[in-house]
Amino acid sequence: MSSLDNMVINKPIRILLLGSDTELGEAIRDYKQVENEFQWFECATKDVVRLLANDDLESNVDFVVDAYSLRHAPENTYEEFTQLVQDKLVNLNVPIFMMSSVRVFSGEQNAAYTENDIPDSDSHYENALMSMENILLNNERNVVLRTGWLFSGMHDDFVSSTIGLVQSGVNLAYQDNVIGCPTPVTDVARVTHSMIKQSYNGAENWGVYHYCCAEEVSWLGLVEAILATASQFDPKAQSEMDSINDSLANEEGGLSIQRQSLSCRKIFNHYGIKQRSWRPTLRKLIKDLYQR
Repeated sequence: MSSLDNMVINKPIRILLLGSDTELGEAIRDYKQVENEFQWFECATKDVVRLLANDDLESNVDFVVDAYSLRHAPENTYEEFTQLVQDKLVNLNVPIFMMSSVRVFSGEQNAAYTENDIPDSDSHYENALMSMENILLNNERNVVLRTGWLFSGMHDDFVSSTIGLVQSGVNLAYQDNVIGCPTPVTDVARVTHSMIKQSYNGAENWGVYHYCCAEEVSWLGLVEAILATASQFDPKAQSEMDSINDSLANEEGGLSIQRQSLSCRKIFNHYGIKQRSWRPTLRKLIKDLYQR
């Protein structure tokens, strides 16, 4: 094999990462990898719109990853971002991997949503995500990856916020009529890396895919899982868990259940990606939060 062939084989996969400073963006960038496997062109949240508007795009990339939309779809600038993606980014003819959400579905279906189900949410946030999905899906060489309830243990996510409330002695408000699949951002990073590497090596699997961790749970069940681990470090967590259980015993049934769950059969069939449990990562994150 010539030295030139060896250089081509060992060439890193070049990726433009939009929203590199979001929890998901950081997880994708920092996920364990072989040395020099990826070359990242990072674009922080504050620079995304300017980058697209000023034609400062790095065109010599193999993929674009949109970790920006999930966090910033509700904002006023997102409509401008959507238009710039349509006018400029898709014209690079580079595959775009968009991170989207189960929240594009209303939750009224009594089964896990498949990729063939039509998004039917009607809030501003979900409509913004759906608009971006549609733009990208008009090009057959893009991927929309819908995920479950993401958590990272960082910034203001549900896990860290719940721990903060427990430590402050604030009674927790909870909602027990929604069922879904908690999913750590590190697991979505694992999945994204695998999909990109397979695509780079010739896999022609495009369009919509679903990934979330195994095991459905209600919001309250997630709170209880957080408190169960937190109680090992903080007695207030055990008191809060007892208080929630007492309240539930006095409540009447009859709540209408929303199911925010995703079928992950397609991503297994096309990419060989298996679901993992969210519980070990949750326990480790909570332990780390208390030991900081």
